[in-house]
Amino acid sequence: MGSSRHIPSRIAAFALALGLATSAVGGVTLARAGSPTTPSTPTPVGAATAAAGWVAVQVGTDSTLGAGSLADAIFTFAAAGVGGTAAADAVTKLAAKTDAYAGYGGTLKPGEIAKILLAVHVAGGNPNAFAGHDLEADLRGLLVTSGPDTGHFTGATVYGQAVAILALATTTGGVPAGTAAWLAAPKCADGSYPFDIGWCDPTNFDVDTTAMVLQAFLAAGDAADAGTATASLTALQAPDGSFSSYGTNSSTTAAAAQALRAAGETAAADAAAAWLVGKQYGCDAVVADQGAFPFSDSYAGVLIYSATQAVLGLGAPRLDLLSLEGATADAPVLFCATLPAPSLPTVPPTDAIHVGAPQQPASGGLLVFVATLAALVGVLAMSRRAEPRR
Repeated sequence: MGSSRHIPSRIAAFALALGLATSAVGGVTLARAGSPTTPSTPTPVGAATAAAGWVAVQVGTDSTLGAGSLADAIFTFAAAGVGGTAAADAVTKLAAKTDAYAGYGGTLKPGEIAKILLAVHVAGGNPNAFAGHDLEADLRGLLVTSGPDTGHFTGATVYGQAVAILALATTTGGVPAGTAAWLAAPKCADGSYPFDIGWCDPTNFDVDTTAMVLQAFLAAGDAADAGTATASLTALQAPDGSFSSYGTNSSTTAAAAQALRAAGETAAADAAAAWLVGKQYGCDAVVADQGAFPFSDSYAGVLIYSATQAVLGLGAPRLDLLSLEGATADAPVLFCATLPAPSLPTVPPTDAIHVGAPQQPASGGLLVFVATLAALVGVLAMSRRAEPRR
């Protein structure tokens, strides 16, 4: 007997060792196709940041977003402190849609002009020269200065009046006299506010409008009316922290949370924010929705709307105090991780070969392997021929 009986096994063992070595050099790793995954888990990205990342994707990919949604996206990035690049993109797209949205070329819409003014201000732009318009001058030009409607912005709803006050609070001229007094007049019997005059509904309180009106009173320095609106909001909060306006939903809860935080009702605002976080789409949701917020448990709604609103309820200050200054350029999205690839099997796999970043071309490593194996076979064959015969 000689060593020749063990040649096949030695070649196989050497080939396996050499194969692993050249794989490491060539950047080729073996992995079974269809590697299993675990229920994915999120990286430690905060709820507001994850939602802002989702919104940034929509701004970059959805050309159908309206001016209102683009403005809301800017508020979202400022509230989360991320997405400076996406915000700049949103501002550019907002400029292209300003005329149609705000009524230029027809009847000017004060609430819409005010929302654009706020968004441009938050983004660090110049509202006095935006999309070919002086937004501040145009908004002030709609103010009624005499008669029974003194202090009203012509054409504004109660909600729009509140937004106009918040927008002008950001300007050097400040909030015009009489605007907060006009806003206080349409108050409902319970202390809440309707979307427009005469819309009080004793069975369904308009939490969203009341929250915006509260922010406006605070911006205008109207402490008395702000106190009444605050009391009305806190009385409407459910034990779980949520708020309802024609049904419990994330948008309404977020609006109330932002306003209550601005009013100093931190505990109530935190409870609402905690409820919101529990509704956010996580790693068990469809990939395209991860990080967003559904409108309600039974209705997903328009996610760009509920997502942008929700972020404002997670700790944002009043709208007129938002700023993108200091925000990061990027907007991290929620990343749902999977298990690492399984360890190498004990038998040669028949699955895919995945090529990473090689230090030398994978084909070069393969050639080295083949040449070395051939040389080994030759050497062993020669030794077999030279083996003494028994």
